[in-house]
Amino acid sequence: MDGMPGKLISRVLAATACPVLIAAAAAAEPARTGPSVEALSFNCYTCHGPDGRSPAAMPSLQGKHADYLLRRLLEFKQGKGHPTIMDRIARGYSDEELASIAAYIAAQTPAAGEPR
Repeated sequence: MDGMPGKLISRVLAATACPVLIAAAAAAEPARTGPSVEALSFNCYTCHGPDGRSPAAMPSLQGKHADYLLRRLLEFKQGKGHPTIMDRIARGYSDEELASIAAYIAAQTPAAGEPR
């Protein structure tokens, strides 16, 4: 019986620690794999201008709604519309990534004084 109090304490500690550890694990964010949606959207800004404001012939993305952007991206991915480099670019992304990119770009606000 000499080891009985020690075993009891160990069991009590284990019983109280397990729920805390489980709760902490559940609250933790899942590990991200791959680049962030912000990083993915930087590819768009190469041609469509900083923050989606095109200074030239490329269409501006700023002010466009996410559903419109996603529809166009998916059309490019499927090879619909006028062939541009966009069909090749869009095929490099999953549909989920395209949806995230469209939502991210649509959520960007225009610079002060610019129309949306």
